[in-house]
Amino acid sequence: MKAIRIKFFQETASFKLPMWNGSLLPTYPLPPYSTVIGMIHTLCQWSTAHRIKLSIVCNNQQLGAAQQGLYRGYIGGATFNKVTEETESRWPIVVEGAFNDYIGFTTRIYTTEFLVDRYYTLHVMTENEEDFNKIIEAFNYPPVYPSLGRWEDSIRIDEVKIVEIADKLVNGKLNCFVWLPERYSSLQGFSTVWKIPTYYNLVRDKRKFEYIKCYLGERGDLATFRLDEEGEHVLLI
Repeated sequence: MKAIRIKFFQETASFKLPMWNGSLLPTYPLPPYSTVIGMIHTLCQWSTAHRIKLSIVCNNQQLGAAQQGLYRGYIGGATFNKVTEETESRWPIVVEGAFNDYIGFTTRIYTTEFLVDRYYTLHVMTENEEDFNKIIEAFNYPPVYPSLGRWEDSIRIDEVKIVEIADKLVNGKLNCFVWLPERYSSLQGFSTVWKIPTYYNLVRDKRKFEYIKCYLGERGDLATFRLDEEGEHVLLI
């Protein structure tokens, strides 16, 4: 099976989980499939969904999430009739309200999780030759500065190569970190199940995602996977 293999490095990233406990902004331990699909569509400048098969693995020896405290957002919303020394000391931000009153706000500290110094290997397969060639062109000559996740989290593309992936599935130990769809995993019933978004449809102007149930596959875990011509692990979805 012919595929495009892309190797890239990312210094920092934060792939925010759809949960928030008020003080911690957590990140997925690996980029969700939807984020990778979005990056490919952005670089190819596709305005409609192109269905592709992909596999993304992290080649680091360890996973770790750095944390950074920052001032972000506002809390408060207290109303009062006039501005005094007391209200100014309590509320650093004061705005005029709609009913001849004032509203006070203050900042708070959040802790954001960041992924640091990640090396990734991405395999992509397409349904037609036109999309295949477009992806090769987009990663060799990006029309916009490539990033994965937030715009500021740029990537350094180290390799774009056409490779052959074996049809045969093999069983063995992982030498990387990867989202492990249930059909590839031996961890069923023994590990946390993650719902990882892929493509989405617009329903009443809101994104409704498709999800794949996965485990977080780590180095040494038993799994079923394919190999490319140079022995790189491939787990296509």
